[in-house]
Amino acid sequence: MKSMTGFGHAEGEGTIGFYRISIKSFNHRFSDINLRLPRELCVWEENLISYLKERVSRGKVELKLNFEPSEEAFSVEANTLLAKAYLKALHKLSSELNIPYEADLRDLMQVPEIIKLKEDDHRWLDEYQRFFPIFKEAVEAFLQYRLREGEKLQHDLIQQMEKFRELISMVEEKSKNIPEYYREKHNQRLKEIIPSVPVNENLLAQEIVFYVDRSDIHEEIIRLKAHICRFDDILSRQDSIGRELEFVLQEMNREVNTIGSKTSNVEISSLIIDLKTVLEKMREQIQNVE
Repeated sequence: MKSMTGFGHAEGEGTIGFYRISIKSFNHRFSDINLRLPRELCVWEENLISYLKERVSRGKVELKLNFEPSEEAFSVEANTLLAKAYLKALHKLSSELNIPYEADLRDLMQVPEIIKLKEDDHRWLDEYQRFFPIFKEAVEAFLQYRLREGEKLQHDLIQQMEKFRELISMVEEKSKNIPEYYREKHNQRLKEIIPSVPVNENLLAQEIVFYVDRSDIHEEIIRLKAHICRFDDILSRQDSIGRELEFVLQEMNREVNTIGSKTSNVEISSLIIDLKTVLEKMREQIQNVE
């Protein structure tokens, strides 16, 4: 089992600079990967996202990459022909409008196309081979963190499910007393209403059967036990199981609500509250399972 909460960090030297990578993730219904890269490293974005998607199926992932370039990292070039054309146009404009103008290099620097970073795809492709081991180290640390958190979640869920199993056993045991519970309840009510008239045992038996049928929770308990087995099976897997656990928990909650609506037994009603409390704790924990 893996948690959707994770953190990883790595740093190292490349050929043309120093890299610091941090990765963190939070719970999310789907896979959402966001990268914060320096502009010059955006050429790697597609590769980095693809690598992370293969290893993270759910969760909001944020990767931050800091890059401290060396002097050899960039090559800047000047477009001299373009600069001359701009300067000629400025002098012509000055002459025609009769506005004095003295050439200033700062005016030319404001034109983005005159001074620009020289594109060198081969340099960045070669540098990626140096960068990738650093990136891989950060990802491995991130994934190991998620596994450790997942183990803690798994341990807690196993404990909570054991409590749930014990409570279901208690409900099942208490349900055996339902016929006697209704017999005493109806007998007492009849005595209070018509104390001088003997109780008709046949009519009383019919009433008891009617209420026992309405309060029968045998099928719900069978289905709950099946859901518990299914939950245990899913919990033992190592793939993405968060959504499956959510669905099983929804079905368990439905069966518990049905039991609660069928019975008026005080002891069983109290156990239903305990069951719902356990289910809610598990639901909160499952929200963070990948």
